[in-house]
Amino acid sequence: MQPQLVSWHEKWSEAGLVIIEIDNGGMDSLDAVEQHVVSQQIPFTVLHDKGGIVCNRYSVRLYPSAYLLDKSGRVIWEGHPMDPAADGARIEAALS
Repeated sequence: MQPQLVSWHEKWSEAGLVIIEIDNGGMDSLDAVEQHVVSQQIPFTVLHDKGGIVCNRYSVRLYPSAYLLDKSGRVIWEGHPMDPAADGARIEAALS
């Protein structure tokens, strides 16, 4: 998932897009996540969901999953980051 999210970050972060990745800590250790962030030079915030509590609470079952929220915090799209429906026009609309 990171290549697409890094691309979005590079393209739209100055316009106000904020990317936060939440790693399912029920599947990955904190050390593994920290090493991955450093080795891949991920430029946005990555949170470790210890025990996968948040992922379970929100019924995240497919990985990767992404959510696009507009400025009011309303979810306007959810799916896989490589889905063509997660196109630039939709992101730009969310930022305006």
